[in-house]
Order: sequence, then C-alpha cells, then structure tokens
Amino acid sequence: MRKSALLLGILTILALVFASAWTSQAAPAQAQPHGAAGAVVVKPGPVKLDAKRAQAQDSVLNTGTPLSCVRVTVTNQSGDDVDVNPLYFSITDTGNTKHDPGSALGEYDGEIAATTLAPHENVKGLVCAEGHFQPKVVAMTDALFSEIARANVH
Repeated sequence: MRKSALLLGILTILALVFASAWTSQAAPAQAQPHGAAGAVVVKPGPVKLDAKRAQAQDSVLNTGTPLSCVRVTVTNQSGDDVDVNPLYFSITDTGNTKHDPGSALGEYDGEIAATTLAPHENVKGLVCAEGHFQPKVVAMTDALFSEIARANVH
C-alpha cells in the first residue's frame, strides 16, 4: 500500500514539473528591462492575435440563438509549429464576462479552422459565442490551456 502511494506521489510530482516546464516555453509577451534609462522592451510571444468585431452567417445547424462574433487572425511568430483550434479561444465582453465559443461550434459559417501553423504562417476565421454582447477581448490558449495570446477587439 505504501509503495503504491509513493509511486502515485512521484508520478504526480513529475506531471507537475512537466506541465510547468511546458507552459513556461509558451508564455505570452513579457517585459524585459533594456538600457540605462530603464526603458521596457516587450518581447513578442509565440503567437500574434488580431481581432475585429464581425457578423456571422448562420449555418444550417444554427438553432436560432443569437451569436456575438470576432474575426481573428492568428500569426505564428515562433520557430515551432503552433496548434490552432476553435476551442482554444475565449471572448470577454465589455462587462468583463468571459464567453466560451464551444457552445456555438457549427452554428455559423467561416469558423476558424483547427490547424497547425508552421513558423510565420497565419490563419483567419470567426470565433463566436452564444448571446448578444459586445466583445472586448479575445484570448487564445495552447493545448494545455495556458494563455499564449490576447488581443483587444476593434
């Protein structure tokens, strides 16, 4: 019994160390001090995200629920491949309520594709969530749900 508890503890620690190391590589832009004047230079993250308000065209699967949408452009700025998936996004409205786009999957045309971007490639598409609200911020995570990019919606 003690051996299995010890083994479980070791495996848990290894999983936490691996997850910590993995997410630290994909951190969003970080400020780095630069120069004698103390100026701050922002180091770009692995992904650049641009976002604009958009209207969705309903697909045949639309249930009639109102949708609020953002047209996003995801650009891979890293030297590694970056996975993009509609489930990796969230939309925050002007009331600071976060909306999950998973509830609206398939209900509109032009949805951002689930794809893998090679270095310097980009993909464009819609991210929508159910409800009538004004999008303020869109965020993107990686496969481990660590935020890798964020953009104000224009």
